[in-house]
Amino acid sequence: MNILAISDIHGRINYEAKVLDTLTHADLVVICGDITNFGGNKEAIEVLNAIRGFNSNTLAIPGNCDRLEVLDVLRLEKISLHGEMKEYRGVIFFGIGGSGHTPFNTPQEYSDYEIKEILKKYKRKDGIQVFVSHTPPINTRVDKTLMGLHAGSKLIREFIEMYQPDLCLCGHIHEARNSDHIGKTIIVNPGPFPKNFARISITDKIDVELLTA
Repeated sequence: MNILAISDIHGRINYEAKVLDTLTHADLVVICGDITNFGGNKEAIEVLNAIRGFNSNTLAIPGNCDRLEVLDVLRLEKISLHGEMKEYRGVIFFGIGGSGHTPFNTPQEYSDYEIKEILKKYKRKDGIQVFVSHTPPINTRVDKTLMGLHAGSKLIREFIEMYQPDLCLCGHIHEARNSDHIGKTIIVNPGPFPKNFARISITDKIDVELLTA
């Protein structure tokens, strides 16, 4: 299976030919949050329609820059992974959107208690496990800011260390476009879409390509 991982769209709906070609040929598109730029349901629907016009197989989580009503849209469209498990072609997906508390008071932030409660909804099943988190795990190559600080989540890292999913897709830290490992878990931050994205091939192994439009 070929997955196109994208994140931090922030309302952009005009895509270059290379992006559209990659969208069209993916088996599944996974959106790792920040679908809008502080927008609500109208903006979210515009972005989702732009993407699903080229690929209708989509799963998503909201980001911290998405208002709570964006999560309602994802649930209504039956593509939300936020605190939910879904199976696609034998691969198990589970996710958590938003972020922990930030200095910026963004629309979708959760307390440590709320994050723990959402993560408790994960139940391991047979099959390849893909964990989708808007916030990357702390102290990795995928959470480092331009200032060299690690801005990821301790709770997300602890979840990965405990359950060791095969793959973790994340975003949030735009400049930390990279891949890394925690134990056997491959972690990918594809960078902000549509300029950046990642193609992941899942066969008997997982191969990752970080791509640029």
